[in-house]
Amino acid sequence: MTAPAFAQSACEKLASAHLPGLTITSATPVPAGPFVAPADGPRIAGFDAPAFCRVAAVVGAEVKFELWMPEKWNSKLLSVGNGGLAGTIAYAPMVKPLQLGYATSSTDTGHAAANTNDGTWALGHYERIVNFADRATHLMAEADKVILSAFYGARPTHAYFNGCSQGGHEALIEAQRYPDDYDGIIAGDPANYWTHHYVGGHLWSGVATDGDAYIPASKVPIIADAVNAECDELDGVKDGVLSDPRRCKFNPKKLLCVGADTTACLTAPQVSAVEKIWAGLKTADGRQIWPGLVPGGEAGTGGWANWITGTGPGRSGHLNLGIPFFRFMLFDDPEWDYHTFRFEKADGFDSDIEYLDTKLGALFNAINPDLSAFRARGGKLIQYHGWSDPDITPLNSINYYESVQKTMGPSTMSFYRLYMVPGMQHCNGGPGATTFDMIGPLDQWASSGVAPESVIASKLTNGVVTRTRPLCPHPQEAKYKGSGSTDEASNFVCAAP
Repeated sequence: MTAPAFAQSACEKLASAHLPGLTITSATPVPAGPFVAPADGPRIAGFDAPAFCRVAAVVGAEVKFELWMPEKWNSKLLSVGNGGLAGTIAYAPMVKPLQLGYATSSTDTGHAAANTNDGTWALGHYERIVNFADRATHLMAEADKVILSAFYGARPTHAYFNGCSQGGHEALIEAQRYPDDYDGIIAGDPANYWTHHYVGGHLWSGVATDGDAYIPASKVPIIADAVNAECDELDGVKDGVLSDPRRCKFNPKKLLCVGADTTACLTAPQVSAVEKIWAGLKTADGRQIWPGLVPGGEAGTGGWANWITGTGPGRSGHLNLGIPFFRFMLFDDPEWDYHTFRFEKADGFDSDIEYLDTKLGALFNAINPDLSAFRARGGKLIQYHGWSDPDITPLNSINYYESVQKTMGPSTMSFYRLYMVPGMQHCNGGPGATTFDMIGPLDQWASSGVAPESVIASKLTNGVVTRTRPLCPHPQEAKYKGSGSTDEASNFVCAAP
């Protein structure tokens, strides 16, 4: 569809349009050609854009968003999610949808921030926390459809959402709480069990590597190499990737230093840290609060050197990510010290985990397994997660998917599929085939009813495809047929483990 009279005036007139609950702050026609997003958000490389109308608006008191509407519209909306603690419009993931003909949108989730790990905006502003945790994406979805109707004279035939990490959290919030907003949703590496991820992932792994247990980046490769040496071929293919790391039972004690501490071994406190990271957080009576990371994919720029080791002793990447949430949203104390966190009950007082869940769990946690309202409206949900994710454990996605299966029964795969990605770190990167398109399969499923039996992923080396593999709907995995190149997807089949 092409907007009626898509001339410059048609776009600019939106700025003076009276739309309920909305304030349009600018409406600018952008000609076809090179386009670079402005400096008021994360910079993205210039790209070739089709002609589009760029609308900036505010919905509610503080929720800013942008909606890009192409001249040649495919009659569909594809909104995109954020990362970290948000605070800016996510321009980069809007590029591909726009080029494909989608109207596309993104929100800052109701606050401005210096970076996606800045939590100062939340102190004393509970309404901003509510917008961030639950409401902003929903408000944007409703506003998008009002503007699309005003501009194109029609509502979208299909509305989709695509996000990873915090964007994956937003995606599952939408499916569970606002099922009428989108009829197709992609949730990648979702932080949907938010409170337990922050305490059991960010805080626990940071405390585990505190002080003498700190693991410097120089030691990460020895962990990765030892894991691969013992577990790589368990799936029948030697390729530096573990198809299902749960089968790997590598004991980090094998890396214990004998004699002097060198970069070729781990000290006893460092061995203990690895054990704690892989085991996850449990209470004294054995109840799992948050499952641990799994072996594999530790090396590389997106691996442990970024998330676990961080910037220095006592300040792991996970601690740097977690502390702003605890300071500015849970304890309302800019000086809060993570060493004071109470993981267990003491002296008759509840643990801080119980306090966290009581104060913020119902708002933040998108763990409701009842997706019947989303299924009833014909919604389709694709979830994916990197098996080598060093930030949000991949076991969280499996746990949530299986909880939905238990609740929804055999009909689950008719509207919801989970794809585990061997060798992928957090949302991208890693040693596996980690480049793939979920937008096309989602669109085909939602608009034509054809479910994706597999999705082809590629490994790129210096921009060249060097390997392809099928991603399979969980619990299936890609199994080698026994002949032909192990770098070609056609020589693999999706099968039960």
